[in-house]
Amino acid sequence: MKKILALLTIALLGNFATAQTNDSIPEVEEIDIQETVYKYIGRTVKDTVVSYHTRTNVMLRAGIVNLASDNQFTNSEFGYMRSSGFEWGVTQRRPFSKKDNLLGIKYGITFSYNSVAATDNRVFQVNGNQTELVTYDKELRKAHSYFRNSYINIPIALDFDFSTKEYNHANRKFIWKDGVNFGLGGYVAYNINSKQFISYKEDGFTNTIKQHGNWNVNDFDYGLMAYVGTKNFKIYGKYGLAPVFKNNTIDQKYWSLGLQIEL
Repeated sequence: MKKILALLTIALLGNFATAQTNDSIPEVEEIDIQETVYKYIGRTVKDTVVSYHTRTNVMLRAGIVNLASDNQFTNSEFGYMRSSGFEWGVTQRRPFSKKDNLLGIKYGITFSYNSVAATDNRVFQVNGNQTELVTYDKELRKAHSYFRNSYINIPIALDFDFSTKEYNHANRKFIWKDGVNFGLGGYVAYNINSKQFISYKEDGFTNTIKQHGNWNVNDFDYGLMAYVGTKNFKIYGKYGLAPVFKNNTIDQKYWSLGLQIEL
């Protein structure tokens, strides 16, 4: 009898110990390792694919401006170094392909100020439908006497950009590699203001006269433009195809050359 009780006790203790051991082991959640690795690799490849999108820049231009008489650039009636231009605005470049940055279209809206200073102590004077240069009766301050037209412009150009970008896996970011950038196109402009500044000294005083008027200036200007350089710094040139003044016997058209900065 004692042997039977002893065997029953040992059996009960074994079942209790087994139950305790099974209860203490936590359940392990099954994980699809292949699916997890696939998702990780897919996310990594997607984040590192090079893609080109529309870029917006603030554009600044500064340079020399002059008037070509009957398409002749030499022997100008305006000082080459005293006549200047400034242009600023916003431009966008849209690539034709998100996978290739070489070819795109650049367009925008800008404001420009074209100032020309006549030689030989002359100023502009309106004579009927003609706008002529006449000698002023006082000695002009050359650096402060000029005629200025202000325009709002819409430039558009076919843009070639050899700059590229690559994904740097070590730094986990895209790196731009600047290349040559050039463009060919044109512009349309609308005149919003015309002024002449006349400055001279008399009896120890400096006198400045600001004349605002129509001056027979054409409302619209249009022409060709080109630029070449790197992504941020370029040399630009512009040539107007429309005469500045409406009815003058000699057609005078703007041309300009200078530095272009894009930020």
